[in-house]
Order: sequence, then structure tokens, then C-alpha cells
Amino acid sequence: MNKNQISELLAQIGINPAYKGYSYLIHVIYLASSEGDGTFLTLKRLYADTSQHFNVSPDSIQHSVRTLLDAYWNQDNTKYFYDTVKYPVHGPLPPKEFISVLSNYIRRKQ
Repeated sequence: MNKNQISELLAQIGINPAYKGYSYLIHVIYLASSEGDGTFLTLKRLYADTSQHFNVSPDSIQHSVRTLLDAYWNQDNTKYFYDTVKYPVHGPLPPKEFISVLSNYIRRKQ
């Protein structure tokens, strides 16, 4: 799945593209979904690779992604998330789980 398709997936689940972390999240999910079965993925490495790509600090990536996901969950988008990826959600997912669920969904669709 390419980055445009990931952007479409994020729009489908209700992610607001106006946030600074939007392009970071796309890149993180792209990297995660491109890595085999995702078993050995670490968020720290994904953030580091993304920070090099965008020439910002890993802390900036982490903060921006967390801010975006906090806003997403505060808008109660669980229905859109479940309807799309069929992953049961009973509250906000931490960034690592959110990224893992979406990257696994993408791998299944390829």
C-alpha cells in the first residue's frame, strides 16, 4: 500500500489531516506495514527513521503523533475505526497499538 492509500485509510477512519503529525503518522504506518510481518517493529525505531526522513527530532515525531491520536480519540471515532479495520476498541489505543493494528490491516489487504 502506498502513502496515498494510507492517507485514504486515515481519512476513512476519521483522522484529521490538519494536524502536523498527519504526514508523520502516514510515514510511520508506511514503514511499519512494509516490514514483513511486523513482529520485531519498535516504535522507537519507527520514530527515529521517520525523524530522519522529515529532518526533525524523534521527540517531535512522538509528540505530534500522540497529539494527533489524542485529538482523534477525543472525537469518539471508535465506530469509524471498528467499521474499517474490524478491531474492537473500548477506549483510546496507545500509539504503538494503533500503528500496529493499522499496519497489520494494510498487510492483510495487500
